[in-house]
Amino acid sequence: MNYLHSVRDRIRIRVTSANIWGSIQLLNQRSIPVFSVRQEDELTYSFVINRKKYAAVRRMLEKRGDRITLVQKTMLHAIEQSVLRRPLLYSGLLLFFAVSLVLPTRILAVEVEGNHLIPDRIILEAAEQAGIRLFSSCAQVRSEKMKNALLSAIPELQWAGINTYGCRAVISVQERTRAEQEKENAKTVSSIIAERDGIIQSVTALQGTVQCREGQAVQKGQVLISGYTDCGICIRADRAQGEVYAQTLRSLQAVTPSACQVRGREQKQQRRYSILLGKNRINLWKDSGIWDSTCGRISREYRLTLPGGFSLPVALACDTLCWYSSEEEPVDKEAAQSSLSTFSQHYLSDQMIAGIITHPDEVWEAKPGIYLLTGQYICSEMIGREHLENGAAHEQSD
Repeated sequence: MNYLHSVRDRIRIRVTSANIWGSIQLLNQRSIPVFSVRQEDELTYSFVINRKKYAAVRRMLEKRGDRITLVQKTMLHAIEQSVLRRPLLYSGLLLFFAVSLVLPTRILAVEVEGNHLIPDRIILEAAEQAGIRLFSSCAQVRSEKMKNALLSAIPELQWAGINTYGCRAVISVQERTRAEQEKENAKTVSSIIAERDGIIQSVTALQGTVQCREGQAVQKGQVLISGYTDCGICIRADRAQGEVYAQTLRSLQAVTPSACQVRGREQKQQRRYSILLGKNRINLWKDSGIWDSTCGRISREYRLTLPGGFSLPVALACDTLCWYSSEEEPVDKEAAQSSLSTFSQHYLSDQMIAGIITHPDEVWEAKPGIYLLTGQYICSEMIGREHLENGAAHEQSD
């Protein structure tokens, strides 16, 4: 076996020299064996040497003034010379081969199907927390552990399955029907209590026992519609349902500065680049944060797309940073008053479960450096909210 290996490592060279035997003797002195010597003419001989000794033989004989020509080379020698001449090409081929082995076992895209009420974003976020994310192992994604984690994170799902198609993971889900949700809700015992103080305006009870009346003043936490109904021989526990509107009083103070900082002229621009791998960002510069309000940023992403339109989760992000001068500008009094009033009413409306502001009473004043709005608002709003009761019995004996 060693003999065959040594034969494959031999190459034949042609040497043109005025003293060929002196050259061969020099090689013997350096412990370089020479095989199969052939005479081609008076000054030219060819012989076989070890492939690994070729560079050293060439240097020694060229110092003597000989001319060396490679006559016959082995396949291994040809491959070695080709790799040495094109290192980038073969490095790229080796990298491509390694990537082609790894990528089919990883997830590069995640999709959702079968959902109608639950947005894709919620399912994808729950899937990412469960471990179904970019570059995850395909075998790991298909495990029962992932499915159970997804169902636990989203109770509205009745069933979930995860399939992989190449580098793409598809999450197939089935949502619970409204009848199933109502069946589960029917086992809940709850009452409707007051969210805040107020004077009752109207009560509409769909299920449960009404504990208040129109014109009655109630306090926060007071029971308005009870989930327990006295049936004479037993007390029935249900989920209270209904709406209770009351007149309430809300107070609010809003403030805004009397002057603001605005952007002036652009002073300079700077481009910064980043590499995006899925949701991870690799910044190619230091201190990527923007701490000054006078600095603006325009972001552009250039996605890596394969032939056929398949977009990989790899992109080059270019951020153009623009610095501006800062200038102070006074705020108009009427504009400030209108802005504060609009903000206050919108804010209070957002705080209500449902309702409107019926009588606003606002006082506006200018103070050093600020504009202040103090308001009291009479509202007509729904104050009832559901409160779960302790106890699992659906019906109790009296």
